[in-house]
Amino acid sequence: MARGPSGGYSYNSLTTEAGYYYDRHYNPRGGFAIGVPVQYGFNGWLAVQAEVDYVQKNYELERTGFFHQLGERLTNHYLSVPVFARFSFGGERLKGYLDAGFYAGGWLAARRKGTTFSMFSSTYDPNPDAYGDLTELYYYDEKYEFDSRRDNRFEGGALIGVGVEYAVTSTWAVQAGCKYYHSLTDTQKDYMLGQVPRYNNTFVFQVGVMATIGR
Repeated sequence: MARGPSGGYSYNSLTTEAGYYYDRHYNPRGGFAIGVPVQYGFNGWLAVQAEVDYVQKNYELERTGFFHQLGERLTNHYLSVPVFARFSFGGERLKGYLDAGFYAGGWLAARRKGTTFSMFSSTYDPNPDAYGDLTELYYYDEKYEFDSRRDNRFEGGALIGVGVEYAVTSTWAVQAGCKYYHSLTDTQKDYMLGQVPRYNNTFVFQVGVMATIGR
C-alpha cells in the first residue's frame, strides 16, 4: 500500500448551450487542486487507487454585443472522491501509467465577481454610448448563495488519466500526471421547462509523492 500528498493546477470548462442568448459565452478558467491518494497494488502493473481531492472548477461568463460591458467570473470549490484502476508499464524505476475510473463529490462553496447594470449604483461610467442612461454599472464581489430549488451540489462522472512515476528509492516515488474529469451530472436540478444542462469538464495536472507502507 502507498499514500502521499499531491497538488497542482486545474483547468475547467462549462459545457452548455447559449440557446437564444447568442451574446453569452462561457470561457474556461484555471484554478488549483490538492489531493491525498491511497493506492493498493496487486502486482507490478495493476493497482487500485482512491483519493480525497479538493478541486477548483472555475469558469467565466462573457457577454458580447449590446451587453459587452457585463460579465461574471465564478470560483467554485469542489470536494471529489475518485476511485480508479491504474495500469502501469515500463522499467523498475521509471514507469508510465494509465488511470480509468469514476468519481463522486460535492460543490462546497462558490464566489462570484462581475459587472451588471444598475440604476442605483454609485459607480457611473463617464463615457456613455449607445446604452444611454443604462451605462451606470454595478460591480460586485460576493459569496454565491446556493438555491436548494435550483443548484445541484452533487457531482459524479468518469475520469481518465496518464502520467509517469519515478522510484527514487524502494519506498517512495515521485509522480506527475494529468487527469480528465468528465461530469455526468447537471450542475442544476430539474427546476424549469426547457432547461439547458450545464456540465463541468476538468483537467487536473498534479505532481506528488507516494510512500510505500506496510512492506
